[in-house]
Amino acid sequence: MDDGAENAVDGEVTVWRSVRRIMTRSGAAAGPFWLGLGLRILERCCELLPYLLAYLWLRTVLADPWPGFAWAAEPPALAAALAGVFGLQWLLAYHGQRLCFLGSYRIIQAYRAGLTDHVRKLPLGLLSSRRVGHLADLLTDDVNRVESIFTHVSADLVAALGLALTTIALLAWVDGRLAAALLCVVPVAVLALTLSRRVFERAGLRKHARYRESAGLLVEFVGGLATLRLYNRSGDWLQRLDRSFEALRRLSLDIEKWGGGPVTLYRLCVEGGLLCLLLACAWLARPADAAAVDWLLFFLLAYKFIGPLLEAAEYLLVLRYACQSEVKLDELWRTPALPEPAHAASTADHTVRFDHVSFAYDGAAALHDVSFTVPERTVTAIVGPSGAGKSSLLHLLARFYDPQQGRLSIGGLDLREIGSERLYGLLGMVFQQVQLFDGSIMDNVRVGCEQASDEAVLAACAAADCDAFVRRLPEGYRTRVGEGGMGLSGGERQRLSLARALLKQAPLLLLDEVTAAVDAESQRAIQQAVNRLAAHCTVIMVAHRLQTVREADQIVVLDQGRVVELGTHERLLRAGGLYARMWAAQEASGEVPGGAACYGVGHPAGAQTMGDVV
Repeated sequence: MDDGAENAVDGEVTVWRSVRRIMTRSGAAAGPFWLGLGLRILERCCELLPYLLAYLWLRTVLADPWPGFAWAAEPPALAAALAGVFGLQWLLAYHGQRLCFLGSYRIIQAYRAGLTDHVRKLPLGLLSSRRVGHLADLLTDDVNRVESIFTHVSADLVAALGLALTTIALLAWVDGRLAAALLCVVPVAVLALTLSRRVFERAGLRKHARYRESAGLLVEFVGGLATLRLYNRSGDWLQRLDRSFEALRRLSLDIEKWGGGPVTLYRLCVEGGLLCLLLACAWLARPADAAAVDWLLFFLLAYKFIGPLLEAAEYLLVLRYACQSEVKLDELWRTPALPEPAHAASTADHTVRFDHVSFAYDGAAALHDVSFTVPERTVTAIVGPSGAGKSSLLHLLARFYDPQQGRLSIGGLDLREIGSERLYGLLGMVFQQVQLFDGSIMDNVRVGCEQASDEAVLAACAAADCDAFVRRLPEGYRTRVGEGGMGLSGGERQRLSLARALLKQAPLLLLDEVTAAVDAESQRAIQQAVNRLAAHCTVIMVAHRLQTVREADQIVVLDQGRVVELGTHERLLRAGGLYARMWAAQEASGEVPGGAACYGVGHPAGAQTMGDVV
């Protein structure tokens, strides 16, 4: 953000730098936009032609006519010229606006598509660490503000400035002294805008930051309203929101103060040029060294110089504000995407290896020199105290992040050589927090394999023990689950997630605390579905309840980000280390029932294969 913040206080330089960045990142052809912009400038300059025709007519009638312009005294010729001017202006306006809008929307469409694609390539862990409201605000409101730069503001600003420059150049050609009088206060007006620039930009950035925070608080408040009301904390959160909205109101007033005040001063200075012009005309009238008809032209065209400058100040204010959104989007653009190989490698061997892996979140170490191997078609359980780094291992294997040190490989190939797209084809993932979409049961399960038939979806749901509760729903498999699947219980959502994994038939399955927050019946159903999955693929699972992992081929025990033990359930119990102490603690609390009642993940005899299930 350092570079972006620096740009945000560079005034006009920021505007054009933002425009260049948008056009470069869009990759769209800018020719139509530039052509339309040129036509818009010519269309605004055509506003001068009727006044010039009037000046020619007066000069021809009242003074010495210019050679070749005697026709200006003839009413039919003058009327024809005026009609031609209005026709030309209409054509330029039509084609200029058409090309500007078409070119603008093509640029912004490509920019939006490129930004969305860039976000898609960002590390998933980085995206999950951002507030949903913040990211949604960036991709909607801020992109819409950037769109206004091209579709409306920039073309109008450039056309207004083009008209003002053309007018003053024409007046300078007629009488340089009067043109200088009209122009003399413009530098003071520009200075008024420039001096307020940094304060305005900083106030704008503070407002954007507060708006982002308020949006995030509002999303959290709405999402957690049930919990807040149950604990009688909704009033406290409303006060937090009120304070945030009040701060936003004050910052908005600051924007108006630092934006509107200097613009008013700018307008006074620019309009003061008319007073200077009148004083200059009065001074020049005494020696009578200026033609009255030239004065009349100045009075006719003075507004065509002053008016566009007043418009340009307002456009520039809006443009600066919109460019602050581009500065925020620039920060997102500069966030490094997950590196992908030019040519993704593939392997038929699905042995997983952690080789001296170390990882930290924003400088806070989570894993230290972790090494172990997961043989193909085995079950590996990862256990340990809270905060030991268990989920971090799965996140690295799913390539939510890349490790700072060490290497993760599948079949001897580094994950960075395999690439994210091919890696996700190898993985089936079931996490504690299940993401369901506002669609039918059938649609949500089919996320695991888009081309799957209805029969395959039904078979996967039956294998995941979903069929009974789904058929009790009002519309069965056509029932819409609502946003986030809130119409279902936690165990039901978890079983649908397992059905997805069954349907995908991936060779590697990652499970993260899938039975931690469900009732005993749902836990048993989930466990049976996991057993079916374990019969045909390599399973790596994180578990808190040790009863669910006792049949695993190997158990990796983590503590403070380090592997402290590795072995089977019986071997670890005999070792008397951390695992044995955790088992004893859960046995004392009743979490480990023991004996034949205990069921765990493994490769049970006679287990069905995936071909038998789906």
